[in-house]
Amino acid sequence: MAGKRRRRIPIPLLPVFLGVSCIGLALPVAHATTIVGIRTPAQVVIAADSMGTSRGNRIETTRLVCKIFTVRDTVFAIGGIAKDPPWNFDAENLTAESLRRQNRLTETANDLTERLTGMLGSYLERLKQGNPSLYAKSLEGENGTITSILLAAYEGDQPVAIGMGFRASEEPGGRVRITATRVTCPGDCPNGVMYFFLGERRPIDRYIAEHGEDRLLPAGSGAPFLVQLVIDGGSKRVGPPIDVVVIDRQGVSWPARKEGCGGDLLPDSSTLSKDKIRP
Repeated sequence: MAGKRRRRIPIPLLPVFLGVSCIGLALPVAHATTIVGIRTPAQVVIAADSMGTSRGNRIETTRLVCKIFTVRDTVFAIGGIAKDPPWNFDAENLTAESLRRQNRLTETANDLTERLTGMLGSYLERLKQGNPSLYAKSLEGENGTITSILLAAYEGDQPVAIGMGFRASEEPGGRVRITATRVTCPGDCPNGVMYFFLGERRPIDRYIAEHGEDRLLPAGSGAPFLVQLVIDGGSKRVGPPIDVVVIDRQGVSWPARKEGCGGDLLPDSSTLSKDKIRP
């Protein structure tokens, strides 16, 4: 990768992706987690920390959770509010269901743009009426982004990665509005390489500002290195171990994963989500 520094584009209210060869939209999450995806012309590598946060009215607890899932030969990672059974919200299983139904990642992204936008809007409206305090907590993410998803697969003769962010805001009348953003590589990365950052990333930004981007490849070592930077930075909501998955011509492989993670996410799975808000 060239060592030339990239010029940041000032876009109001939308943080900037620190891409290797292109610039896109950042994908922050509602509550701290750190997931890094790197797409190159040969592979997609995704690394994620393992600390999950459950929030109640006054209590916040943490535990080890899975943040990367597979559906056949497709991988997805999800950050922010992923599952809240008491309020009938389950973005994890909705994403897995969509991947099982669709043949290509773009079809899944189109499906999620419609269905998850509707699910999030309904969920937040119910939460706003039933528990205003938890509703306010759910909007603590940067720019109101409450759920972010990274999809990856090897399609045809190339790896494909799609990052999606779902942001909540209130219209003048008080109605909740959900806005979906998306970046895709190939497509939004003319030179074939893109970084996806979901969640806490301040130590990553500092590292890139000091050292540039040329040390961040190969992807297999760069993605977990960036997650470890955040862990070492002392975040109270990002912690080890780091799970790492690779998607390439050979299929899906796991250079690192903790016990209990890595299998296909089955319908109605009880897999723990990263950020669960309890009533």
